[in-house]
Order: sequence, then C-alpha cells, then structure tokens
Amino acid sequence: MAYGRIKPSDVHIGRPLQWDVFDEKGNLLLGKGHVISSENQLVRLLQLGMFADNAALQRSRGDVVIDETLPPSTVTLLLVARKKLETLFTQLEQATLEDNFVARMHEIVAHVEGGCSVNPNVALAMILLRQDGRYAIRHMVNAAVVVNLVCKSMGKTEDERRRIVAATLSMNFGMMDYQDKLKQQTTPLTPEQRAELEQHPFKSRELLANAGVLDELWLTAVLQHHEYIDGSGYPGKLKGDSVCQEAQLVSLADLFCARVTPRAYRAAVASNVALRGILLDRGKAFNPLLAAHFIKTLGIYPAGMMVKLANGEIGLVSEPTEKANCPIVSSFIGPRGAPLTIVLKRDTSLDLYAIRETVDPKSFAVHINMENIWGSAAVEYRI
Repeated sequence: MAYGRIKPSDVHIGRPLQWDVFDEKGNLLLGKGHVISSENQLVRLLQLGMFADNAALQRSRGDVVIDETLPPSTVTLLLVARKKLETLFTQLEQATLEDNFVARMHEIVAHVEGGCSVNPNVALAMILLRQDGRYAIRHMVNAAVVVNLVCKSMGKTEDERRRIVAATLSMNFGMMDYQDKLKQQTTPLTPEQRAELEQHPFKSRELLANAGVLDELWLTAVLQHHEYIDGSGYPGKLKGDSVCQEAQLVSLADLFCARVTPRAYRAAVASNVALRGILLDRGKAFNPLLAAHFIKTLGIYPAGMMVKLANGEIGLVSEPTEKANCPIVSSFIGPRGAPLTIVLKRDTSLDLYAIRETVDPKSFAVHINMENIWGSAAVEYRI
C-alpha cells in the first residue's frame, strides 16, 4: 500500500474519517469512521504525522486518477471534469489559501478538451443523455463542451480556447446553491429573486478574482455572460461591441444547454428547437456570425437527439454528415415499437430513413446504451 500524508484540509472536526489513519511507520492510529472531536486532538495528530492510503486520499480530495492503459473515453473524461469541478467549488476557500485554484481549473479544462477530442459527438450527446448529478455543475461542464467545440470551429488559438472554456466552467460560481434551488421552483421568479439572480455575474467575477484569477479575458467573459448586444441583458445593460465576443460565446452555450434541460416548471426544449430560437435571435441578442458558427458546430440535429424515421424506427443522432439536415442515426427501436437486437446505422439522406420527427426520450422507458452506439469513447470507467 502506498501512503500519502494527510493535510489539515483533509480532516474535518466532528466528521467521520474517510480512511484508516497510520503513523509514519505504518502503525494503525485511527480506524475509518473515527470522529476527531477537538482542534487540540487534530493538532497533536498532525504534529505526530498522519498517513492514509494514497489512492483513497486522492479520491476524497477529488484528485481522480484515470487509468491511461484503458482506451480513452469521452464519457469518463467529462464525468471526471464534473467531479473535479464540484470538488473545486466546495474547496474554493482552501484552493484560494493554497493558491492553486487556477492550476486546478486548468486541469478541468484539459479534461473537457480531452473528452471533446476523443469523440465530439459523444461529448455533445452527453448534454442530452447524461442529465444526472448536480445541475449547477453539469450545466457548466456541458456549456464548456459547446464552447470548446465552437471555438475550434472558429479557429481560435489553443490559449484563447482554454481561457474561454475556463470562464464557462466558472461563470456561475456566484450562484451555485441558488441555481440548484431555482431549478426546482415551479413558480415564476419574484422581483427579489430576479434582482438576486442578476447580481451573480458580479459575485462570480469577485470570487474568481479573490481566488487568484488575473486573466481579464476570463474575468470579463464571466462578468458579461448575460449581456446581449441589444442592451436587454444584465448586469450592465451593455450594447453592441461593448459585449465582448468571448462573453457572447459563453452566453450562447449557456442558453442552449439551459433550454435542453428540463426544469420543474417546464419540459426540456428539443435541441433543434433551441437552436432555431438562437437562429431567430441572432442579430438581436448575439452577433450573427457567432450564432452561425454555433449552429454550424452543433448541426440542425445535434448528436444525442432522439428522432423517428420515415420507416417507423426510433434512434439517436450519432454523427453529422456533409448534409446538415441528414445526419447518421443509430436506430435501436423497430417500426413496431420493440427494441432492436442490434443498433442499426441509418443514412437519413435516403427517403426510407428520412427524419420524420423528433421524439421526447421520456416517452420511451428504454435504456440507452451509449457504448453500443459510439463504442469505447462512450464507456464509463469506474472513477
């Protein structure tokens, strides 16, 4: 067993220990589940030297280690990004004190980039198919996926792309708990709630600056990610070129991912409908060129969208083709409504397999095995 030294930040007074604790010679001091009850007791133990299984320590800190001998998996990389982002947010004060917030954020950016590089279609499909876990966290990771892919489409440099992705991953740090609460609300926002909501870009920017973020592009994109070029946004009611391009990219991704996610007060909007709304808004709320790049990247029928074909089969959009309105669909439900024994790839440019309509996934109680559709890139390794 490899041991790692326990840091003061690993132990919380009054909470059960997450691992067995040993001294430097490997002798057991405290068992897993033991509760340290006082500050004095903790100080004495730390002075003595406390050690635990290194792998267990890494897991409790959110330092997820991916087995590099396994085939690369988009699903796993993005789930790791979600887990690390949640850990970083909960440890924000500690990261600020240890001056490692920016470095830890760039690790998460690298996971998002890696997941998109392995298979961009799986990365997009996760937005629609993996709507589990804490909403506030997965929403920012989902939006970061979209931003990363759109930036690549636009030819942004690697440095620019990483800075914009970092902004997307931290855009809502000033309202995380509030955002989770609002997602469950079934009534319209009160004026007081709206006022609090419109302050979160300021709060997010302040938290990031205090955590050691010095990059003005990052900070400005966070501050302006709810501004619209027609002046209808917040918190500054900025107009035109006063709203930076980076903030508009974050805003477009934020809007799309929010619309395709169900809320307590409304169902999810079909992704092609969400894109159509963005198309109609371009030139009003967003720069038309940016909106065009955004729609070009996601496609008319984004990966992961459930559709019904002309022959009656139901499947998921699995990859784009040169024809924007004719993607490849992986059918897994037959014309009579029974699950197919194997997934069938369908070219929707053919009349027999043309897309007839979009389908609400909740209308089918069928398990969607992403690995059957996208292979090893969709494998979820244990993390």
